[in-house]
Amino acid sequence: MELDALDGRPDLESLDESRGIGRRSFLMGAFALGAAASGPVNYAVAARRRRLPLAKQGRFDLGVASGFPRPRGIMLWTRLDEIEKSSQLKLLVSTDSKFRDVVEERTVTARADRGGTARSFVGGLKPREEYFYRFATENSKSPVGRFRTAPPLDSNEKIRIAFYSCQNYEAGFFNAPLAIANEPDVDLVVCLGDYIYEYSDDHGVRLDRSGRNKDGDTQFLDEYRDKYTVYKRDKFLQKMHAAHPFIAVWDDHEVEDNHADGKPSSAQSDPNKTNLKNLPRRVSYLQRRANAYRAFFEFHPRGTFKGDRNRIYEDYRLGKQVALVLTDERQYRDQQPCNDAILSGCTDAESPRNMLGEQQRNWFLRTLKGSRAQWKLWGTELMVMSLRLAPGVPAQVDAWDGYAAERRTILDYIIDNGVKDVVAITGDIHTFFAGTAYTTGDKPTGRAALPEFVGGSATSTGIPEATGLSDATLNVLAGVNPHIDFYDFHKRGYGVVEAGRSGLTCELKSVNALIKGQPSSTIAKYNVTPGNPVPQRVS
Repeated sequence: MELDALDGRPDLESLDESRGIGRRSFLMGAFALGAAASGPVNYAVAARRRRLPLAKQGRFDLGVASGFPRPRGIMLWTRLDEIEKSSQLKLLVSTDSKFRDVVEERTVTARADRGGTARSFVGGLKPREEYFYRFATENSKSPVGRFRTAPPLDSNEKIRIAFYSCQNYEAGFFNAPLAIANEPDVDLVVCLGDYIYEYSDDHGVRLDRSGRNKDGDTQFLDEYRDKYTVYKRDKFLQKMHAAHPFIAVWDDHEVEDNHADGKPSSAQSDPNKTNLKNLPRRVSYLQRRANAYRAFFEFHPRGTFKGDRNRIYEDYRLGKQVALVLTDERQYRDQQPCNDAILSGCTDAESPRNMLGEQQRNWFLRTLKGSRAQWKLWGTELMVMSLRLAPGVPAQVDAWDGYAAERRTILDYIIDNGVKDVVAITGDIHTFFAGTAYTTGDKPTGRAALPEFVGGSATSTGIPEATGLSDATLNVLAGVNPHIDFYDFHKRGYGVVEAGRSGLTCELKSVNALIKGQPSSTIAKYNVTPGNPVPQRVS
């Protein structure tokens, strides 16, 4: 059964093994069995499917992807190229790559009104098992993907998660996703935002000519679909999606640079221009955001929350060891203070201001306090640690530094309520950092709350290119921030976290994004011991 038949998606903490039935368990069973959870809706879906023909041919030019693995199920995704009408596809899941032992065969719909994309939740699988899958028309087959289901919720097995962000198509080759594809024993890949970039720089190792004007500027729905198509045609990115299950949250460039509070960045004073590139606004900002959100859900292997289709914050369990708690740091926040100032300080950064919004913040704190997982991984798009020009003077405010009062509320809550082993994994800032987040942002005045690992960027250029600051100046900047134990302003790459009963490790890995096909190498490795908010570097 496809998720859209219920306008929802299965709970991320699977109740497959629960002895109680209840509504949530019933929905889980309905998904696993392909049964109807709501008669009238599902009869209509079944009737529509009977009228749709099996596609005779077509190209699966964007490959395949899996997402949100649960102990007994997973979401599978593909796209059929250039279809004019919605059509049926075959989906096969097997225990072997040659498809000799097929455990699931069904039809799914490639929908013309969703850019030719198709997705289906497959249940009834075995926990912690490897499977292979592919889609097919009458005369063509997709590439083969593989996934491993999640461990049972009572499992103490180690969990290995790769995380990355900021893959600007023009800025470099997707060597980081290729390296992630080759990482062994990865349970999950997490993209912490900026899977696409809504504009073109007109320079780099390759050019982005998506959009109606063929200039990379993306505002209409068809342009966002075109943008995702450009990115997902990349063979290295396809290899990553085919190799491991995937979860993405958005940051700003999925819509528009530094947007916040239902508005463009506070740095943009002209309502008729887009932020950063000052291009003519061809649709309203709110329509642009609606287009971007719709394309985001169409082109990723995920469902939606019934009644809240644009919600992406959620708590995702992997055995007893890991709860991945993902937050949305764009949709509910206030605009940045001080007109989104960079490298000039901001006297208003400490004023009360929402980053998560009240509803999400309350959910976040309840989730952390109530989690029974050993490690609570906070997937945050924006850096929690401060980056100061001087004590109390933030270098930028489009991060948690610009929302210092809410940051302090959250970090104080974690400490005061005895919430142990919260670890932040972070994107956005295009720089590798490792260190400790303090309640006030500054080590001399705050309390140590949690370790944080920032995974650089997949390709996007960083602080030196954006600011023109010399290495000497950057080293001085780093020296003002003693809570940051490691930094690298130049390298691109990703991070890998491994969490177990005795501790958590994080490796920060770099790639040369300017030469196609370069492998990764570890530039820093850290251990986190249970109960200790300060990570220890081991290499």
